Amino acid sequence: MASTAKHSMEARLVRAGVTTALAAGLLTGCTVANGGHPSKYADRAQSALQKGDADKAVNLAEQAVQADPRNAAYRTTLGDAYLRAGRFASARQAYDEAMQLGDDKGRTALSLALADIAQGNGRHAMDTLAAYRDSIPASDYGLAVALAGQPKQGVAVLANLLRSGENTTKVRQNLAYAYALDGQWAQARIMAAQDVPANEIDGRITEWALNGKPEDVNKRVAMLLKVPVVADSGEPQALALANFPSTQQLADEAAGRQAAPALAAAAKKELPAVAFGQNTAPQPAVAVADSSTPDAGAGAEPTAPAALAQIDMPQSETASAGESAPERFVSRPVVQHVSAHRAAASATPATHLAMADGTHLVQLGAFSSAEGADRAWTHFTRRNPALKRYQRVTTHVVVNGHDFWRVMVAGLNGYGSASSLCSTVKSHGGACFVRLDTDKVNPGRAHAETRMARN
Repeated sequence: MASTAKHSMEARLVRAGVTTALAAGLLTGCTVANGGHPSKYADRAQSALQKGDADKAVNLAEQAVQADPRNAAYRTTLGDAYLRAGRFASARQAYDEAMQLGDDKGRTALSLALADIAQGNGRHAMDTLAAYRDSIPASDYGLAVALAGQPKQGVAVLANLLRSGENTTKVRQNLAYAYALDGQWAQARIMAAQDVPANEIDGRITEWALNGKPEDVNKRVAMLLKVPVVADSGEPQALALANFPSTQQLADEAAGRQAAPALAAAAKKELPAVAFGQNTAPQPAVAVADSSTPDAGAGAEPTAPAALAQIDMPQSETASAGESAPERFVSRPVVQHVSAHRAAASATPATHLAMADGTHLVQLGAFSSAEGADRAWTHFTRRNPALKRYQRVTTHVVVNGHDFWRVMVAGLNGYGSASSLCSTVKSHGGACFVRLDTDKVNPGRAHAETRMARN
């Protein structure tokens, strides 16, 4: 009896459109606990989302954020409201700010990736998806990757999931859409026909085909979520997280202002006068070159994104409206700018920071944007706090004209020590591999790499 009811529900979802489950998961958001004026706005915003009133939800969520701007849960609710209204640029900002404030859930990461995909930022979306892969259901991940521009990768993920025994309507229809995004129309039709009535197949395939142009990414996401496509210039500037620094940020800025006069006086005494227009930028410290290509396998640079069909996002956990999520872990990474495949790598001079002692590195991942690398490090350290004891190294490499940022841990003496840390990372659901720090073991190699501290 239960099996019959489940099959009947799946059939209704298919007839209603394969995006129903995704819309239900992403657009209704989570329930925020009562208590306090901001929480009432957030609760009412959630209620408006559940009733399908996107404009009212946006208005209420904006009031909640304005009343408590550093509350991650409220900014996530605001992102849900913007997404429901088809305001992808605003949704992207709200989700990004929520994650900066500590929302580290897979659901929020997937929502951020969808907003990026809708704006044509597939590479950024893939950075997020790669960092949070272990927190996102495989059926959702596979379709998101396909929508992001990597349909073959999405097909592979979903086909493997199907073969592993997860033979559900959602997986089958996601795979059908991924096939369509990859231009495999015959396979898409065969897979879709397993759940879609025969008299509706042509309509389903036609709908996918009409929104299949590369430039129609916003239409594909809108179709998936059943939301309108609207012009959007972003969330109101008054709500931007930059306008509401943390107490620690304010203290740091105050200390900097107090120290500025003394530093300026010291610099005036020690620095020689120069002629107007003379280049006075300090030369960055030069280290050993690494001209190898980005590594494949675990931790390799993510390929371009893929595509979605029916992503069933898990409901986010109930968040306490009365307290903000913990602040994002802030590190002072060493950034290496590397020339690879004879492609020039630009570098802006900065204060030199000596590398930690050690012969080996553990690479945690590689990403197509510095922002993606930063977000990944935050996620890695939350998932495995032991990483905070080590020095983070972010290496910028240019390969065949494409930028990548490797995220690594430095200061490990010997392969055994590095391998042990990598095993710990894997036990927490991460991916990694060990690299020899050629800068330390071959100090006489030709110099072609610049390492700099980033504030």
